[in-house]
Amino acid sequence: MGGKTLLSGVTTYISPESKAELEAWAQEEERSVSWLLAKLIENKLQERRQKLSLAKNAIN
Repeated sequence: MGGKTLLSGVTTYISPESKAELEAWAQEEERSVSWLLAKLIENKLQERRQKLSLAKNAIN
């Protein structure tokens, strides 16, 4: 059987222009918009974690 992953869904609203741009980008990458957004979110969360870690280390 296929391997299922435990993922949660999130709904948001964006402008039609932003949606069209994301769709074009995803098509260029041969990926879905959902995959592209998941990667963008993960990258920004990783950046945030690094900043928080650096700030925490600066305090100590």
